[in-house]
Amino acid sequence: MAPSSSSSGHGASKFLGDLPSRGFFSSTVPSSNPGSMRVYICLHDTAPPEDQEIKTNQQNILIRSLMLKNSSSKDGKGVATAESSRKRAGEKISDSRAKKAAQVCSSKGASNNETPSKDLQNLTVERLRALLKAKGLSLRGKKASIFYRNQSC
Repeated sequence: MAPSSSSSGHGASKFLGDLPSRGFFSSTVPSSNPGSMRVYICLHDTAPPEDQEIKTNQQNILIRSLMLKNSSSKDGKGVATAESSRKRAGEKISDSRAKKAAQVCSSKGASNNETPSKDLQNLTVERLRALLKAKGLSLRGKKASIFYRNQSC
């Protein structure tokens, strides 16, 4: 009932006969360059047209890109001022936050006496952040900046 393995193997080879073959799976003779790319042999003319000229820039690509960036920033001063105005607006916002923080610090001046600096140094970042949260200050930053904000208020 079941076809023999030799007949099924021969039956499949008729479908695979026209496919390209490469590597050790296709040939019983070892290749002269195993593991490397096959050589492409072009069947048409690949010579460039006679009137074609290729000009190359001998300048280093890094220097060229830096010069292009520099010249584009000089050319687009209108864009640069718009970006710098956005940055200034961001600074104004951060200044207003600092003023609010200063107001909170001045209104809670008694808290400065409650937490001496030696006690603050021994606290973990989580506890320092909890103290800042209770004071209504920003919780972001490294331990040194969090410690400084707790100490200043």
